[in-house]
Amino acid sequence: MTRLTRRDLLRTATLATASGLLAACGSDPVDGVPADGVPRGKISVWLHQTKAYDKVFNPLLHKYVQEFGGVDVTPLYVPVDKLDAKLLTAFAGDVPPDLFKVGGWTIPGHARKGRLSPIVPKAMGVADEKVLVQAYDEHAIGSLSYDGKLYGVPVDYTICYLYYRKDRFAEAGLDPDKPPSTWEEVAEYSRRLTSADGKKVGLQWILGNPQWTLMQLLALVKGKGGTILSPDAAKATLATDAGVEALRYYGSLGNPKLSNPLSGFGLFATGEAAMLVSGLFAMDLFPSLSARLTFGKVFDIAPMPRWESGPPVAPAYTWGWAVAGQSKLKYTAWHFIDYLQRAEVAATQLKDASLLTPVKGWEKLPGADQKAIDIMAASAPYADFGPQTPVWNEMAKSLTDAADAVAFGKKTPEQAAADFDRAMRIAL
Repeated sequence: MTRLTRRDLLRTATLATASGLLAACGSDPVDGVPADGVPRGKISVWLHQTKAYDKVFNPLLHKYVQEFGGVDVTPLYVPVDKLDAKLLTAFAGDVPPDLFKVGGWTIPGHARKGRLSPIVPKAMGVADEKVLVQAYDEHAIGSLSYDGKLYGVPVDYTICYLYYRKDRFAEAGLDPDKPPSTWEEVAEYSRRLTSADGKKVGLQWILGNPQWTLMQLLALVKGKGGTILSPDAAKATLATDAGVEALRYYGSLGNPKLSNPLSGFGLFATGEAAMLVSGLFAMDLFPSLSARLTFGKVFDIAPMPRWESGPPVAPAYTWGWAVAGQSKLKYTAWHFIDYLQRAEVAATQLKDASLLTPVKGWEKLPGADQKAIDIMAASAPYADFGPQTPVWNEMAKSLTDAADAVAFGKKTPEQAAADFDRAMRIAL
């Protein structure tokens, strides 16, 4: 996309003039664009963080502050599983940060309550929103819109893989170079990979996590021809043959009694679980959890399985950058986001942190393992972000309650599906 260069912006004012403007103006208008196009003011940013992403984000933050001397950026790093809750608390108290990372699945709920600022195109160096949209994968950026308005730009896009332990496969007499391609094969492999005492299993679900519960069940339910919510997201539809069969399959694999502070991720790292559904980020996560986990030797990836008689379904998600509707520095916040979204940053981020910014042509970005990119590219036509609904939190929580109840043997699949639909009738 065509952007104004930072040097062009800086040429509009000498350093002395800029200092005068800062003293006089302090911050940009609430919804306006500074006449000189120069960002200024103190902004706060909240984001979940990993050591790998630290190496990308921190230098960018310092370079931006140096380049635009009238801006001060204060980051707050929040654990990924705490970020949504912390944001909700901040919004409830009318003290949100200026900008933040946000899961695409939460956009409808935040936008409906007026918490988010639509993008400011001029701060992003484009004439209008359409130009910006064309710069990204249409499905990824589409997951950050609601009711016809764009509220974020994607920074972390993934389509789920099947991760598997090659060493565990070899121990069980399975070919480590032939991972299962269907859910039926996953079940068969899991039987062979499960120890008599249940302390080692084949596929282990990520239990108790609403986001992952949704993605795991999404593949199973839609692969059977069913839906979790109706296409217009107005009605719960899990209590169908497809939904019940998916829940029954979900409850038949893994061992819910296995415990690890990092849930299924930790169990995969220790070798207690031989298979796991996860995203691109886990390519770096697993070696950080165990030094012996060498990609291609000890663990590997494969495309998401499909039912033998069903269509392929590739669960996907996008994290994006968004700006609070209450921020008085919207221009500066979006300008900083634009700085973080440059093409060279996308390549560095992919190489150093295994986070894929879905710019057009992301399939050709250098940096990540080519196998991982090739699988994502082949799966992209079947990418599914799940239901877009303002009551996503309620939906995902109720779905997790239903799935966990089946996994722990507390409810039959029929009871759990009916209870989910009943709960959603109230929420919707």
